[in-house]
Amino acid sequence: MQSLHARLFGLTACVLVAHCMAAAPDLRAASDQESAAQVDALFQAFAGGKYPGAAVGIIRDGQLILKRGYGLADVEKAVPITSATIFRIGSVTKSFTSIAILQQVEAGKLSLDDPLARYLPDFPRSHEILIRHLLSHTAGVPDFVSIEQAEKMPLDFPPGTRINYSNTGYDLLGKVLEKVTGQKYAEVLRDQIFQPAGMLHSGYDTTAELPGRAQGYLLDEKGAYQPIQPEGIASAFAAGGLYSNVEDMARWEQALEAEKLLKQETLEMASTPYRLPDGRHTAYGMGFMTNKYRELREVGHGGDINGFNAYVARYPEHGFAVIVLSNTEMRPPGLVPEGGTIAHRIAEIYLGKFMGKPDEIVAVSVANTILDSYAGRYEVDAAAPITDAMGRYLVITRDGDHLMGVGKMGKMPLLPTSETTFRAPGSPAEITFVRDPQGKRPHLIISLMGLREFPAHPVD
Repeated sequence: MQSLHARLFGLTACVLVAHCMAAAPDLRAASDQESAAQVDALFQAFAGGKYPGAAVGIIRDGQLILKRGYGLADVEKAVPITSATIFRIGSVTKSFTSIAILQQVEAGKLSLDDPLARYLPDFPRSHEILIRHLLSHTAGVPDFVSIEQAEKMPLDFPPGTRINYSNTGYDLLGKVLEKVTGQKYAEVLRDQIFQPAGMLHSGYDTTAELPGRAQGYLLDEKGAYQPIQPEGIASAFAAGGLYSNVEDMARWEQALEAEKLLKQETLEMASTPYRLPDGRHTAYGMGFMTNKYRELREVGHGGDINGFNAYVARYPEHGFAVIVLSNTEMRPPGLVPEGGTIAHRIAEIYLGKFMGKPDEIVAVSVANTILDSYAGRYEVDAAAPITDAMGRYLVITRDGDHLMGVGKMGKMPLLPTSETTFRAPGSPAEITFVRDPQGKRPHLIISLMGLREFPAHPVD
């Protein structure tokens, strides 16, 4: 039995500890207040004016520590954006489609190595396309077209050999889900994801008028935001047809972390960069973009659809996630920054001390004779929406110790990061020259953010 002295000492210690704990400042709470003020500052340029804007959610260690709205959900009616405002989330939909497919895998109802022919036998070369190819954008399915149009077109490349982001490929996954479950795509997501996660304000966007949804805006040639016409977007289907709000998207992130929707090992597989047969890793897993940001592993997805854009970024090693939903289109850039830029600025506020330096190109020395061998005019082999933006031709010249590229988007230096790879400062593009075994002038591959690859062949 403890002595009276010992018990009194222990009681006194407990009182002293309790007093100290009560009196000590909550440094984390104070830091969060400072960080929240810095987040508010990101939106000062437009939050108090007559502009559209964005809703933001920040999750740390499974808790929603900040949820706010900035700008107007409807400029004409002066309706402010809040954390409950509903937005179209565009291609963030792909993460939901992927999770629904992977749930079927865990249930033993399909396999990642199943050929598409098992579910959609009428699709051309479907016996060569595996479910994992569709999930990782390596199936070669053409983009910017409907499934019906894709059925009449050749594949962009042999399945599994390259990456080329394909909305149409994810629409095919939506059809696979319907075949496997016997339900409509919207019903599958409702039953398998939205209800289990408690997402009561999310769904498949089929109507022009949806209560609580923000008005979408486009930037006109004069720099003014113009409202889009009311319309449903059911045609975006499993690649981009969902709507949600910040509060529901926080529940989505929490449900993933708590393994309510998928086993952790399956989610980790989906969050790992896909490896191509030649050993290269893409910047996509299965339904999630997998790039690093300032040396931190980032898993998430961006979305861009008529009048709206979204960005969801999770930093798994730090238990941190940020959600940005906006009622403006990503391009051209306007007063309201696009979601990815906002998300990264917010991540820097909270995780900056863990980050490396901003991405810099470290140029290497390459012999002039090799640089000269790359010079010439190249024709880009890509779908019309890409060449409409980038141009059909790219002219490469040597400029001292580096190359210069000239195309529709202007003139840009190409700095060598190896003897065959070159990057343009401030651009997501990387160019890789592929030598011809017979000694002819090489062709090149243009890679955009590790998500799209386009060959360009030399022409006279």
